[in-house]
Amino acid sequence: MKIILASKSERRKELLKKIIKNFEVIESNFDETSIKERDPVKYALKCAIEKAKIVGEKYPDSIIIGADTIVYLNGEIIGKPKNYQEGKDILKKLSGTEHTVITGIAIYKKDENKLMTDYDISYVRFKKLADNEIEEYLKTEDFFDKAGAYGVQNIKDKFVEEIKGDFYNVVGLPIEKLKNLLDKFLTQVITTEIYDIALPNNWGVARYGDFVIFVPKGVVGDKVKVRISTYKKNFSFGEIVEVEKPSEFRIKPECQHFSDCGGCALQNMLYEKQIEIKKNYLIQCLRKIAEIKNEINIDQVIPSPQIYFYRNKMEFAFGNENGKLVLGLRERAHPDKKYSKRVIPLKKCLIFSEIVERIFPVVIDFFSSLNLPAYDPIKKSGILRHLVLKESKSKKDVMVIFVTKSGVSIDFYKLVDILTKEIKEIKSIYWVENDQISDVVNYEKKYLLYGTPYIEEKIYDLIFRIYPDIFFQPNTYATEILYKKILENIENGDKAIGLYCGTGPIELFISRKFKEVIGVDWDESNIKIAKENCVINKIENCTFYCEKAEKFLSRNINMVFDYLIVDPPRGGLSGKCIRNILKTRVTNFVYISCNPSTFARDLKEIMLNGYFLKNLYLIDCFPHTTHIELMAFLKKNHI
Repeated sequence: MKIILASKSERRKELLKKIIKNFEVIESNFDETSIKERDPVKYALKCAIEKAKIVGEKYPDSIIIGADTIVYLNGEIIGKPKNYQEGKDILKKLSGTEHTVITGIAIYKKDENKLMTDYDISYVRFKKLADNEIEEYLKTEDFFDKAGAYGVQNIKDKFVEEIKGDFYNVVGLPIEKLKNLLDKFLTQVITTEIYDIALPNNWGVARYGDFVIFVPKGVVGDKVKVRISTYKKNFSFGEIVEVEKPSEFRIKPECQHFSDCGGCALQNMLYEKQIEIKKNYLIQCLRKIAEIKNEINIDQVIPSPQIYFYRNKMEFAFGNENGKLVLGLRERAHPDKKYSKRVIPLKKCLIFSEIVERIFPVVIDFFSSLNLPAYDPIKKSGILRHLVLKESKSKKDVMVIFVTKSGVSIDFYKLVDILTKEIKEIKSIYWVENDQISDVVNYEKKYLLYGTPYIEEKIYDLIFRIYPDIFFQPNTYATEILYKKILENIENGDKAIGLYCGTGPIELFISRKFKEVIGVDWDESNIKIAKENCVINKIENCTFYCEKAEKFLSRNINMVFDYLIVDPPRGGLSGKCIRNILKTRVTNFVYISCNPSTFARDLKEIMLNGYFLKNLYLIDCFPHTTHIELMAFLKKNHI
């Protein structure tokens, strides 16, 4: 099949030779100035599409490759200069700045009415250029057919201080992106049916013969046309081209942002089916990882009492969209696409709270008026990082936390005044300075700007104080059920111990069943708040220790207690912790986990040492997401 490059650019021709041996070059003669689009990505894509389609009209049975590269700086799309003076003006404008280089690519075949597009973005920082350096370069006349009036392959270190991203994209053709796009274009479209969902990801699972295909956004029961996008040794990834027959479990997502936002993954599926899939995943982990051969009984699968507006905390990110400041969540990751960490602008968040619709506009208006840039985790630049919101579901009180880079001068008290006048539910406002490179919130430097240092949450008959930097189970409604299930399944006793206790909610909850309860956690602030929670709830039989679980157990290996409860992070228990637990010879062992795979790994070791699985519960604390919360009651076999 003949391939045609719709471009006269010699540099594109040379780059294309790196991935395609035989092709023709036919110029489209498209006038790029006829495109009026001001969004830079859309502009580059429209130009690439038009170039491909113009040539495709004459060669309908050929594959046409169109490409267009632009430079973007301070809201301005900069194309190719028309003359010497325009080239000089452009280079002066780029001098000493960091600008964006965007290349849109399009592959088109007219007789099949088939079009696929993609784009790449790189960032180029220029040195401060002297007039004589600019004029010396312009005399070479290398600038005429190049966006931004320069050819990076020729100026190199003379002008350029740093390039972030694909160098070939700056030259004019991102060949890796083009190769991937061409592979997809040439791939046969197949028809198949989604028969499962692969957790903890949100990929539909299908087959083509004996070959497994993972299909993002597929729903169990969908009959779909799928284009294979990436081949691996034992499986492949595919993209849905068309849903030929929707599954009986497929529903219209309530949230308008669902298809792109990374906050939810299963909202296009009936809630009852979501729970069934989570249950099956838990059973698979127990069979494959824990190697349980007999029948696995899950005593109860408990749905969340609320499937919308259930979360009591969300970390939203600041971002830029078409030159404007936005708030939202990072885009949903795709298994065979580069993750750009783009922020999807949100107007509401259905898994958190209706308060979003009132807080977001106020915050965006305030920071937009200051022209403060959002932090870019790829470029590691910008000021505004996150907006963290916490809400007490029992009292409807709200905590607001602004996270920025350090060293900024912002009149936060003006924003505090606006927010608290408009939104009476706000009881606490913090400012956090965070200079960590990773895209996480670090609370090392925090400042209380308004109100109380905490908000309070009520679960059953207990009050818990929620501070900015402490972990609290994110679904208040489901957590109450989880804690009550613990009470139902344990008997009264003398002593119980909780490892990884955090701020002590479980320990306080079970204190009514024991003469003494011990909580252990490595975080000093957690222990401080756990003791505070004891005081406000008038509980006197709980004692908390700030120490790593492994070390505490090794020091108290002969301690006798009736129940051991662990609620570790996603990584599960360390090998040393398991060994020390086994040395205690405790009879009753409760394991709470948010990660079925690490739970199953630990369970295998525990069961090999004489424990059996007495009761197992799955509590859906995370509707519409792939996260799972489980609770296992283990008992020691005494022979």
